[in-house]
Amino acid sequence: MKFAGSLFLLFSLLYPMRTGRGAEWNGLPGGAQDGNAKDSPQKNVEQKVEKRPLTNHDIVEMVNAGIADTTIVLDIQNSPTAFDTSPQALLFLQRAAVSQTVVDAMLIAASGKPAPTAAPSTPPVTAPDAAPTKSGPAADAKIKAPKPDLHKIRNVILEMDWADDETARARAMVSLHKHTCLNIVDTLDKADAKLTWTNQGLMGVDLHLYSKDDQELWSRRAFYVPVKALGEALGCE
Repeated sequence: MKFAGSLFLLFSLLYPMRTGRGAEWNGLPGGAQDGNAKDSPQKNVEQKVEKRPLTNHDIVEMVNAGIADTTIVLDIQNSPTAFDTSPQALLFLQRAAVSQTVVDAMLIAASGKPAPTAAPSTPPVTAPDAAPTKSGPAADAKIKAPKPDLHKIRNVILEMDWADDETARARAMVSLHKHTCLNIVDTLDKADAKLTWTNQGLMGVDLHLYSKDDQELWSRRAFYVPVKALGEALGCE
């Protein structure tokens, strides 16, 4: 009986030790296989789709669809491009009612130069004990007046850069009288606005209409003189 009892006691001590190492018989500590399965990372394969370069046809389609110029310019800046900027292609874009803003963005993209960005503004530094700003006629004079109504502009002062062409100014005045309702005056005091007429060579003629305090009111560049478009903007009959 004592011998049988000793064997039972020895067996009861050895059995838990044997089962405790059972997880190690496979060559891994207990629970290691499950832990490795939980810790294994899952790899996600991302498929990159190359964007097709924008062409002149894409721009005309977006304009015809009524997409805003700002949206089209952003798409040009953030997409590969393959624009045709030959004189014939630019003339076609003008006839397709593509705005000058969009055409300029196409020319910048075709040249490979980055689009111009505005310089960060620096906050003004004021003295700690600066006197409060006073309101009055002098202070109000520094504030730009609201833009005038284009339909009310009838007298302009003409500024041109064709100094080497003696007949350029005379031809410009004839064209303005023929296609617009503008009168050319000789002083800024008599004028409602300022009109600048610039020769852009192969890019045509660039017209800009400014208020007397240099706010841009209207602009257009075209192969042919865009005087008719100016007359329409002014409401000339």
